[in-house]
Amino acid sequence: MTRLRLIPLVLCLGLLAQCQSSPVQLPVLGGSRMSDEEQIAMILDDVQQGMQQRRIYKVLAHVSRNYRDKAGRDYQGIQDYLNNIFERYRNIRITRARPRVWVQGNRAEALEAFGTNAEAIHSDQDLDIHLQGQVTVYLEKVDGVWKIVEWGPIQ
Repeated sequence: MTRLRLIPLVLCLGLLAQCQSSPVQLPVLGGSRMSDEEQIAMILDDVQQGMQQRRIYKVLAHVSRNYRDKAGRDYQGIQDYLNNIFERYRNIRITRARPRVWVQGNRAEALEAFGTNAEAIHSDQDLDIHLQGQVTVYLEKVDGVWKIVEWGPIQ
């Protein structure tokens, strides 16, 4: 695979990969409710775990059926993309800083800084991934649940 064809793959893996942050404190029974920011941080932690465990539905559980990104992918496109990644890469490891989250009503943005490493299953066809960067995750709250509606470049 040429490096030019690998660049979108690497960027998307980084976008999807999200990161490793300090654990979010769960509320105790009778305690206060989690803030929207805490809920979003937990979602992004779960996405990271899903990527590292190569569990597509753990990731997709947090993606809106209305997902659309600048690469032209919708929900089915992300599902196909993840299947492709998980077929081609193993030992996916992601590190991340705690996301910065901004909430305005039922919409939110999270700025993620991450590092992604993954080993190509077929090194004769794909390069290993070693990527660091930042991404913006856009979310929407529907029926009390936050869902990712787009991963994109920093605005």
